[in-house]
Amino acid sequence: MPKTKKKFITNKEIVTEYFRLVQKKDTEGLKDLFWPDGIVFEPFSKLEEGLRGWSQIEPFMKVAIMANESLSYRIALEEFEDKDMKNNKKINELQESKRNDDDDDNNNNEIVESLVTFQKDGLVKAKFRFELSNGFNGTSNSDQKRIKSLQIKFV
Repeated sequence: MPKTKKKFITNKEIVTEYFRLVQKKDTEGLKDLFWPDGIVFEPFSKLEEGLRGWSQIEPFMKVAIMANESLSYRIALEEFEDKDMKNNKKINELQESKRNDDDDDNNNNEIVESLVTFQKDGLVKAKFRFELSNGFNGTSNSDQKRIKSLQIKFV
């Protein structure tokens, strides 16, 4: 019997599922959370354009999963309106270059930030900024919200 994809309605469900799937080492499940042209900005590779698309994101996720194996962590979530995206020039500029002129999906973007405190021998904190939308690059599917971009920074 084919596996049915789970649909997430709220931003909190998507973000919570992201961290659950990392703990479960489920890269296929993580793939389903991202739009096909999703972007991850992570602090290790220093790529200004980020990792675009699952073929670039997947190797990073596999390393992140391995790194999380021996860590415990606590997550605090906070939601923002799309207005806050105007302050994030790097993501906006990269996505604008890929966006069609008539793409109105930008108005559907929602931001969830999570402060994650990792613990093993000491404490390390990282901010995960999820941009979520019902469509990306001209696609629209109002009943399926996914990750459009994820920005990870150590704080």
